[in-house]
Amino acid sequence: MANSRQYTDEELIQRVWDVEEIKKLIHKRVIYITNEMRKEELNDLWVQDPNHQKTASFGRNTGYYTGMDAIRDYYVVHHQKEREEQLKQLHAANPAIADVPQNLHIGCLSSHPVSTGLVELAGDGKTAKGLWYAIAQETEAQPDGTGKALWMPEKIAVDFVKEEDGWKIWHIVVSTDLVSEAGEDYSEQEVYHNYETNPVDVEFGTPTIAKLIHNTDFNWWDNYPPMPEAYETFSDAVSYGPEGYVRPALYGLDSKEGRNFR
Repeated sequence: MANSRQYTDEELIQRVWDVEEIKKLIHKRVIYITNEMRKEELNDLWVQDPNHQKTASFGRNTGYYTGMDAIRDYYVVHHQKEREEQLKQLHAANPAIADVPQNLHIGCLSSHPVSTGLVELAGDGKTAKGLWYAIAQETEAQPDGTGKALWMPEKIAVDFVKEEDGWKIWHIVVSTDLVSEAGEDYSEQEVYHNYETNPVDVEFGTPTIAKLIHNTDFNWWDNYPPMPEAYETFSDAVSYGPEGYVRPALYGLDSKEGRNFR
């Protein structure tokens, strides 16, 4: 629903300031990811109010982790274990690379810079929605001394809520459109998405709510996550959390074109 409120000059200034603070928040997240500061990201940038933490969510193409405990277990704990295993393999192949905490992220680079920011502040000013696009890449050192680099263009959709100490991330969906290994011919990749081997899907594991919410076989045909539109106040209907997900129309599925949709 479009926002038809009339605001005072002071209220308009506050709304402009809020949008800029939200942009700064998502830009901070970019730097936190690059610096492998996932634990700090959840502590500094995500919701801290207990009620908001219960309903927080982190979504990717194959579902959502819900609640901050589940998000932390996936995003921080599981990621830490993966990095520790990678370091053990590097050390085994090259003992000169010591298996010590300061080498934990050696040879790894995660870069998810955002652009095309679109922010919609709720009419009541208590929440906001944002959508960005990222030409992301992730690189990991391999035991043989090479690096495996992946391109992964993605949409990043976020619900924000204003807590006592400012704006916080409440729900996020990172919707990856494709994954391509750097230097490889993309046209030679499998036509249909393989959920068993795709590195993004494998890394995401088994989320709290497992469902296909973005089918990359047909890229944007499912329009998820959608662009934010003007709204008066937050509700499940406008959420980027699992409550707001709407299954797309079954266009083309009868001919089995969308065989991976489930």
